[in-house]
Amino acid sequence: MTLVDCGPKTPEALAALRDGLEQAGFALGQIERLLITHGHLDHFGLAATVAAESGAVVCAHRADLPKLTGDRAFVEPMRALIREAGFPSGVAEALLEALRRYRGQLDPITPSCLLNDGDLLPLADGALEVLHTPGHAQGHICLRDGGALISGDLLLEEISPNPLVELDGNGHRIRTLPALLRSLRRIAALEPTITYPGHGEPIPEPAWRVRELLLHHEARKDRLAQMLSGRAWTLREIAAAWFPDLSPANLLLGLSEVLGHLDLIEEAGQLAIEHRDGVLHYALEPPPRAST
Repeated sequence: MTLVDCGPKTPEALAALRDGLEQAGFALGQIERLLITHGHLDHFGLAATVAAESGAVVCAHRADLPKLTGDRAFVEPMRALIREAGFPSGVAEALLEALRRYRGQLDPITPSCLLNDGDLLPLADGALEVLHTPGHAQGHICLRDGGALISGDLLLEEISPNPLVELDGNGHRIRTLPALLRSLRRIAALEPTITYPGHGEPIPEPAWRVRELLLHHEARKDRLAQMLSGRAWTLREIAAAWFPDLSPANLLLGLSEVLGHLDLIEEAGQLAIEHRDGVLHYALEPPPRAST
């Protein structure tokens, strides 16, 4: 039996997993393969527990190995990002402490099977095709079986998936929102007839939801461009204007959203970035003057 994702490491999630399997006529010990759509704790926190009890082969995309294994190399680059956003040092420490508290909901694990885009995973009556769809997470995958798509957190019905801040092996920030939009367009081009997301009910019209999300981000980008046309803003100022009173636990979500739309403006060649005393200021690049 193959299981896709397993939830966070909490007693409630483990009980819900056992109950769901039992209703389907299975037991946790019968799981032979665990596929992880991405390395966020609400999707893989129980993976080590599942593997220990069942002996299941754990599979995930190699780009999310740092998250799955508990790599802490992101700490110093994250401090630098918060500092360049215009926050005092105490804010970075509060954010990192909030992230440390979440670590209790996962056990680090090294997958025994690393997936690649285009891999075919055999099932009793067919196969699942692996689609690498980065954006919400660098190693995010979707799984396709004909017109049916398991979309993880790439495509959700009720909310817009957050393009979370990601750092590469050198500590450089990855442009996650542009990647997310490319992944959404790729999925739409495949014309799935139904999508099973990581949260919520199945989505019967995936292409319509993709279009809605693309329009949402275009509107956000235009709103931010209008703000930047008046003066230069720090990341802290934009986040405060868009998401007032963010708690340390939600600060990363707010900053990720703003950075993603700044990346879209920069991709369009319209963003001017200036360093002032170690803090980044963003403004709309004035259009070039016409030659005479």
